[in-house]
Amino acid sequence: MHHRVNVRALNIFMPARAFTRFRLVVSLAALLYAAAEARDGSGPREPRKAAAAEARDGSGPREPRKAVAAEARDGSGPREPRKAAAAEASRRSGIEARQATSDFKTMHAIFAQAHASAFRHVRSGELPDLFKDAGTVSIRDFVIRVLGYYRDLKVDHTGLGFSPELIHELGLRNAMFPFPLKFFAGRAYFDCEYHDIPFGSEMTQINGRLLSDILADMDKVSSTRNKAGKRDDYRLEENFSFLYYMARGEEKEWNITVVPPGEAKPRIIQYRRREGGNPPLIMRRSAASSLYQQPITTLFNPGLKLAYIAINSFVPTGNQLDTVDSWHNHLNLFHQEAKARNPENLVIDLRMNRGGIMLFSAVAAQWFIEDPLEDRSISRARTRVLPYRELVQAINGQGANATALGDAEKHLQAFFGDKMQDGYFDTRKAEARFLELKPIPVAHRFKRVFVLVGPATYSSAVNFARYLKIANKNVLLVGDETGSPGDGHSAEILVMYKLPATGLLFEIPLVRVQFSPLVPQQPPGRGLIPDMPVAESAADFIAGRDAVLEAVGRKITAK
Repeated sequence: MHHRVNVRALNIFMPARAFTRFRLVVSLAALLYAAAEARDGSGPREPRKAAAAEARDGSGPREPRKAVAAEARDGSGPREPRKAAAAEASRRSGIEARQATSDFKTMHAIFAQAHASAFRHVRSGELPDLFKDAGTVSIRDFVIRVLGYYRDLKVDHTGLGFSPELIHELGLRNAMFPFPLKFFAGRAYFDCEYHDIPFGSEMTQINGRLLSDILADMDKVSSTRNKAGKRDDYRLEENFSFLYYMARGEEKEWNITVVPPGEAKPRIIQYRRREGGNPPLIMRRSAASSLYQQPITTLFNPGLKLAYIAINSFVPTGNQLDTVDSWHNHLNLFHQEAKARNPENLVIDLRMNRGGIMLFSAVAAQWFIEDPLEDRSISRARTRVLPYRELVQAINGQGANATALGDAEKHLQAFFGDKMQDGYFDTRKAEARFLELKPIPVAHRFKRVFVLVGPATYSSAVNFARYLKIANKNVLLVGDETGSPGDGHSAEILVMYKLPATGLLFEIPLVRVQFSPLVPQQPPGRGLIPDMPVAESAADFIAGRDAVLEAVGRKITAK
């Protein structure tokens, strides 16, 4: 049909439910995460942050839809068997140095043999003995030492973290800082309202220690600064609880100094650990908007002659948006309504879109481009077999049984050639991933298109924005730099391992995707750069103002 993506020999390995987890293009330490722990609501879930479930487009969660241990609450995937009481006690009190060394060597070997990009940067030859001075190594100490070793490694779609079972074994359920925070220039504000803590209160101290000193402690574990040397606010928001635990260890109580909005005098709020856990699950208020609760939300503003569509995910939903046809049908309805209302301006909000299926992003893009586009992106695999197969726990977020492991290797061997070049296996056909995108004739044409992006815009969402920027001269990117690069990423097939001694989960991508063509002047390794940068301030956040949308409104109404 005329409005379909023309796919040349495109094979997408998509077991059952392939989606994208958000990956930060920063150090491995930035991807530290924990799988969702409290299934009964009695303890806070650390938002599934950076880490294992990112690339499922295999390529970008939503505020915490992240760490996905192959836990399967619906019974569809295998639960990691409960450890014996003796094993739990042993791991809680640490593991032997020789076991820690073995896990480190295993992790390093997986990096070298299978990771889509890390293999170029990890050292070859004899590894240092990170644990020679230790008789017993705690799991926390293992993570700190390993992150220190890989401190300068820049990778995406990679994660190291805790499963729910490991959290239980280590007794960490109550140990994590329980409140979601929003950061501005390294200053922390409560992204929730909880009893004595008003929304937007600034946090200045924890247990008598200044926030600046706490961040300095975190820097010793893993840098919390970006390439410009400034505090990486988004990374701090996503990883504060676990970076705090790694830097400061377990706390018995929380004495939090806060300054509520409009007040000058600080308050000290105290929460003691108790039976039953920390405060119950506390959701981020900034992510609670109705605009972001569904995969797609549409609105129309006749006064501004504006149509608004928030595309919040390219992840299959299991009902409405899990096929190419369903995406076409949904966007066709939007454009029919747009034709009836005849708006001149369009806002496409991708700020909460962590990615999903790459093909879905291409299908959706056809409804908003005005010029044909030949996508010549390529994929290259680091390996065609799965090293340490016995340690694999999940592939693209799905429990890895023998059938899934076999299917993954069959795909790798069928899709990618037999000869390695420059460290990779190329696709058997050079044009295997090529796509031809054509504007859909029945789509409504907008005079101006504002695409909202930010640090939570990942993977296939970046791909979608790339298509629009290249193939529609009316597109302006608005907001902040995207979280994943605009020139490609490592993803497509994500494999989650479980390190045998520590029990830590370790996820890597097998495939490197290189985008082509690129947005003009795309900086290598950087996210998409907005045409119209808009920075949110703490005052905007506290007042509940959407600075990015307000800037678009001013642009539309300007003479």
